Amino acid sequence: MPNPYDVERTWPDYFLEHRRLTVEQQGTYRCGELPVWTVYCPHGYLGNATIIEGDDGLIVYDTGVNMDAGQVIAAEIAKISDKPVVAVFYSHHHPDHYNGTRAIVDPADVESGAVKIYAWGNFDAERANEFGEILPRQSMGSAYYGGAFLSPDDKHHHGIGTVPSSGAAGFIPPTDLLPGNTTVTIARIRLEIFYTGGEAISEFGIHLPDLDMVLIADEFFTGLPNTHTIRGSKPRIAENYITALERVLDIEPLWLLGSHIMPIQGKQLIRDTVTRYRDATQYLWDQSIRLINKGYTPVELQHALKDVPEELIDPPYTVPMYGTPFTNVPEYFTGWVSWFSGDATDLFPSLPDHKARRMVELMGGVDAVVDAAKDDHSAGDHQLAAELTQLALRAAPDHEDARLLKAAALRARGYREVNPIARSWYLTGALELEKAFDPGDLLRSMLSQLGAAAAPAEIVRGWRYLLDADKAAGVDLTVGLKFTDSGEQITARIRHRVLVVDDGIAEDCDAVIELTAADLETGTRPTVVSGDATAWSTLLGLIDREITGFTMHMR
Repeated sequence: MPNPYDVERTWPDYFLEHRRLTVEQQGTYRCGELPVWTVYCPHGYLGNATIIEGDDGLIVYDTGVNMDAGQVIAAEIAKISDKPVVAVFYSHHHPDHYNGTRAIVDPADVESGAVKIYAWGNFDAERANEFGEILPRQSMGSAYYGGAFLSPDDKHHHGIGTVPSSGAAGFIPPTDLLPGNTTVTIARIRLEIFYTGGEAISEFGIHLPDLDMVLIADEFFTGLPNTHTIRGSKPRIAENYITALERVLDIEPLWLLGSHIMPIQGKQLIRDTVTRYRDATQYLWDQSIRLINKGYTPVELQHALKDVPEELIDPPYTVPMYGTPFTNVPEYFTGWVSWFSGDATDLFPSLPDHKARRMVELMGGVDAVVDAAKDDHSAGDHQLAAELTQLALRAAPDHEDARLLKAAALRARGYREVNPIARSWYLTGALELEKAFDPGDLLRSMLSQLGAAAAPAEIVRGWRYLLDADKAAGVDLTVGLKFTDSGEQITARIRHRVLVVDDGIAEDCDAVIELTAADLETGTRPTVVSGDATAWSTLLGLIDREITGFTMHMR
């Protein structure tokens, strides 16, 4: 049913101004007369590629968010030069920096060694952690923070461009992992590679000393750094951003290029702009630590550090259009202190629904709470209205009026929010409450976009996170797996309700199986080489591979 609580769609003025800057930029821009180009895809600054022309080949720094973007980049490369791409650099392990590769280079050329793909030494491990082990939760979070279900009328953008709602992944694994800071020469272009590790712990920049240029990916944005992403990630280290930006200042380049910015030319302009960005990052980090040491909790930090000081505001850079203080500073508590507030009451709290039922009872019942929320919503306190309806829904999940009122409160809160990511989450939360999409369908759609092809052994190793521990009670099972398509051989062992995977075939296997990667997906009965013919079906029966969506705002 339509939501009876109508909310007028509005935007803060700067939201639309910033959108024009970042979304409406597309095309290819050359850095003066230098053999360097930045390619902006139709999504604005989301996943630019930098093309460097050497004597006998091209170097590509980042390849775009998906195959569609990769095809745009490939078409632009063809206009620039007919030289072959000989090297690709993945600045870090986030998908908007590597998923266009197959459109730009032929996998066969990578396999033959004609094209090298460089990434930092921990790229594979970090990618597996952030977009493998917790991929379902990341997929849901990415949809909420990226505006996947918002109407075009919402004019959503991501602070750095728009996030595509579809598109195939074109990832090719790196061939060369960088062990540390190093200098390489490719196509007679000298590249000084230096670690940054800000937005991603696998991140690096490149200094091109002969061109007086620095390439930096996600430590410098059109927007404050996102030192915490609400879609979910491990803590990001503010000091790494600061150190990366100081490296740029020490180099004093004439050109600064990035994966989410327009090229900046001029030593003084770069010095002034990067200094403010660096200092804004340090300001929020240092002041958070100061207040944490005075006993402030995460919520108190949010209210104490709502903005950076006026002298540090430098549009379009140090504005809350990617990261924002109220989502960054709580992470400095939870990431560096604890999830625990310090009040022993919070050590092992009541379940939210149990607490909500008791509180609603004391407040006069669900209807009384919803009536109070209506008053707050009408008075313009949409946050408090959302909090009251959250309490009501935890006590009475089927209360339709509470659900629709909460949706309206979140929508009103979102329309007032200038930060695109927070705005998207508010508005998507409202759609969820109105049952505008099915969480299961959402999860399946996002998994198809963010997931990437994995080797069979890697898939089985990931099953440790899918093991149904209750079903595995008392099970002691060892199965050897020989993959005839990849040549991999591993042993999967279930004991003490955990799954352990080792390389090679163990001598004590209950069964040895021959199979292919496709058999993992389809559950097709493989060939039993030796041992218990039921071992494979027993193993599969313990793995919880059901894709079940979950709600963010109805719990």
